[in-house]
Amino acid sequence: MRPEYAKFSTEDTAKMEEITGIPAKAMIQQAGLLPTPPHDAVVLDNACGGGLVASLLFDAVGKDAVRVVCSDLEEYMVKSAAERIKKNGWNAEVKVADAQALPFADNHFTHVLMNFAIQMIPDKELAFKESLRVLKQSGKLGFTVWTEPGWLESMKAGVPGYIPPPIFSGPLVSPESVKNILTSVGFTAVDVQPIVFQHTDDMGRFVEYMKRLFGEMLAGEKGEGWERYMKERYGEGDFTLTWKADIVTAQK
Repeated sequence: MRPEYAKFSTEDTAKMEEITGIPAKAMIQQAGLLPTPPHDAVVLDNACGGGLVASLLFDAVGKDAVRVVCSDLEEYMVKSAAERIKKNGWNAEVKVADAQALPFADNHFTHVLMNFAIQMIPDKELAFKESLRVLKQSGKLGFTVWTEPGWLESMKAGVPGYIPPPIFSGPLVSPESVKNILTSVGFTAVDVQPIVFQHTDDMGRFVEYMKRLFGEMLAGEKGEGWERYMKERYGEGDFTLTWKADIVTAQK
């Protein structure tokens, strides 16, 4: 399930970043870029989306403290990140790039970060190998994976026959498997830390967002049934969901 971000409203995007930004900031810190980044830090925000990771980093350390390259396979996302960079005057640039075939030299970056992207990449092992290749010696990889996004329980309970995507039961949601995969491609010092947090949203906005996100899966009677389930369980107005993820870092 790969979201079509171009279909989302500005409010949708802001809400998504509120949620994904919490694990993202924890990842940046676990990777050693916060509270004070190394003086020579050159960061690849890999599969950057709209540039959330870069935004969190520059907001914390200042617009010139690090150098960042924001790359993504989707031109729409690269354009969005470029506009954000220009507006804020960050020391950053953008590049259309496939995480499975990065167009960067060997031993180039001190850090490679991926926020909720690796689960969407077809060949995850190849993406990890590419991250290893472009990292300098002793460089840090950091990424986040969903183990149980806040909407998952409601889909299982409120949509008859719903089967969660394989990404939520695959090897990346098992800390032991993550360690095995990363060490097999050459990483060391693998650290997997769980994060559990809550986020409050408005029921009306959330229902419309979920229908855009899931499309046909929440169309018609199924969507009406799921909406009834949500409102019966949580009521109208503000409600709170619990989100679960893993923060992973490793060293070259």
